[in-house]
Amino acid sequence: TSNAYSTEFSLYGEDDFSIGSLKINAGLHASGFSVDGELYTSLQPRLGLRWLFDKNWAFKAGFSTMTQYINLLSSEALTLPTDLWVPSTARIKPQQSWQAAVGVARTFRDEYEFSVEAYYKEMDNVISFKEGATFLFSLENDWQDKVTQGEGESYGLEIFMQKKVGRTTGWIGYTLSWDWRQFDEINSGERYPFRYDRRHDISVVVNHDFSPRIGISFAWVYGTGNAVTLSTYRFQTVERGEHYVYTHPVESGGERNAFRMTDYHRLDFSIEFRKQKKNWESKWVVGVYNTYWHRNPYFMYADIRAVEQPDGSSTIDRVIREVSILPLIPSVSYQFKF
Repeated sequence: TSNAYSTEFSLYGEDDFSIGSLKINAGLHASGFSVDGELYTSLQPRLGLRWLFDKNWAFKAGFSTMTQYINLLSSEALTLPTDLWVPSTARIKPQQSWQAAVGVARTFRDEYEFSVEAYYKEMDNVISFKEGATFLFSLENDWQDKVTQGEGESYGLEIFMQKKVGRTTGWIGYTLSWDWRQFDEINSGERYPFRYDRRHDISVVVNHDFSPRIGISFAWVYGTGNAVTLSTYRFQTVERGEHYVYTHPVESGGERNAFRMTDYHRLDFSIEFRKQKKNWESKWVVGVYNTYWHRNPYFMYADIRAVEQPDGSSTIDRVIREVSILPLIPSVSYQFKF
């Protein structure tokens, strides 16, 4: 193995100003990354617009470009999920992207806020393992030989409703999104959903104060299951030696990330006991994570089972099983503020 040393530097400036009812936030982010004798530089403009139609209506728009020198490398095989962060090098280029978003927001009686926003994002030089490669970097092989870079595309719609005042507050958020990846060396060059492509994402939060001293909170989240790759056929290969013959099962086939894990959802609950004094405030918080003990899948693995046939014989079937590792978890915390 070898060490890689890098230096990153950045400079950022922004300004807020108004032209009538139009509020503008403009900024410029300059950055550089030096590694392995290579110097990467980037200028990333940012622009945010907010136009007030009247007291209760607002139009929002934004555009930004980004360069990322530390890259997320996710394993998409049917094993324990493994996310690694690897640096850009002389061979691995920094990831670059641009994103545009537009939306409208509406306020009702200064108590409720509703917003809808659509976004589109393009990414270059995203990173992934090559076909058949894993995160187990051996001493004989450079990890850079196991990865490839390509393009990404993400777009979606976000809807948000919030109650901001009163004894009962909270919000409901919903996101409909698509997240794609495309590499020349993966999936025959066809685009496929990213591991964390989540078609539907919902969050519901409710807070209620019974009194200044006691309050409760509920938070429910739901998300489409992660995309995974499953082999669609299996065959035997034969290895012959001078004094032996070995057979090895090989699994292959199937498009990249063409299957889904079970959808994820859980309910969290907490209750707060507050004490307010003149110069300080304390709070006990008792909570429960995954209150109804839903067995959300963490990873999947291939298994076999015996199936009895009508004639009394049995056959062996291959099945995919999901493993959950986080059941109901209680917690207690104490907070002190002065």
